[in-house]
Amino acid sequence: MQRSIFTERNYLTYLCGSLFSTQGLWIQRMTLGWMMWDKTHSESWLGMLAFLMFFPTILVGPLFGVMVDRINRRQAAVVTSIILGLISLLLSLLVWHQLVNELTLLFFALAIGIANSAYQAIRLSLVPELVSTPNMPKAVAINAVLYNTSRFIGPVIAGFLIKFQGNAVAFAVVSATYIPLIIVLLLLKLDDHLQGSGGEKFTFFMDIKAGLTYARNSDLILRLLMLIAVSAILGRGLLEILPAAVDVLYGRGVEGLAWLNSAAGVGAIIAGLILSSANAKHLLLATRLGVIAAGVLLIMFSYTHSFELGLLIVAGLSFCATVCGVGTQSLIQVSVASAFRGRVMSLWGSINIGGGALGGLLFGVLTEFMGYPFTLVTLGLLSVLIAYVASRRIVLPEILKPLPSHK
Repeated sequence: MQRSIFTERNYLTYLCGSLFSTQGLWIQRMTLGWMMWDKTHSESWLGMLAFLMFFPTILVGPLFGVMVDRINRRQAAVVTSIILGLISLLLSLLVWHQLVNELTLLFFALAIGIANSAYQAIRLSLVPELVSTPNMPKAVAINAVLYNTSRFIGPVIAGFLIKFQGNAVAFAVVSATYIPLIIVLLLLKLDDHLQGSGGEKFTFFMDIKAGLTYARNSDLILRLLMLIAVSAILGRGLLEILPAAVDVLYGRGVEGLAWLNSAAGVGAIIAGLILSSANAKHLLLATRLGVIAAGVLLIMFSYTHSFELGLLIVAGLSFCATVCGVGTQSLIQVSVASAFRGRVMSLWGSINIGGGALGGLLFGVLTEFMGYPFTLVTLGLLSVLIAYVASRRIVLPEILKPLPSHK
């Protein structure tokens, strides 16, 4: 009999800490983006900010993916969380003393990106040890709901803090949100044999090559990685430059940005709730349709001048991005061999997070020099085309297909 996910005490304990840190993540992202836009009014600068915050995952994510099985994951997660909290605290102090310019924001975006790359690899390898395999898809969906609930609430908190308390206070609050996570990580009950050991010979390039070869030789995993790449770069790119879009297209300030971010959070929450009870076959179908639909929504966004309709489209884009994220991660988690999980999931994380960085930079540069209509229509059509080709012949292995019902 399958255990209820609500009996997984380690997993629920971890969720309690993540509840706070994910709020901080969205407060931080919105505050950084708004500060950059307020200082430069340039989509390119805003795109570069997103690029530096997320692209390090592509460069150093695989390194952390290899290392994660050779170190104590709990200790690594605690140290990384402390570093993230201290970065936000330092940024808060610099903003308070008015020592921050555009280049300073880019530097901190890069520092945050590197630290988050480490935590992403650790988290993706740690969570499977906190929940039983049958409950893995539910855990991924719940994580998505939690993450995107924060996406709904975090921007509202950030908007209030920025408007009434200032950017420095917003970053101080971000720093404080890591304290509960650190406490919870120390309370987790983990078996010693699941913790990495440093006695193995470090063969980074051979391990990376083996992980890439494994992913390439699995048609399912390869196509799922292609779908998450399309979703991250093209389907999610617009969401990374919302501070510019809300001002250029709608002439609204930080309140409008908070509304758009919250709409994106609502769309993602709905997607996570719907997928929390989906089986592998339904996840696959939803993933295929979600990536294709994101391209269609981008095209629609180029033809609307209504802020209210824009809210709906942004919610739809976030819905599609979450469907693809939950679907691809769940299907890979339950189909990858345990010996390759750390490397393959770090590859998934690198593409998912790093793709958002590339998408933000791509959308930022193109919208500034080519305009919003050309960018949205062109990249929307490209998204639909690539997603259709990548998912056309994707097939589930027999082990993931639902058993036939007997009447």
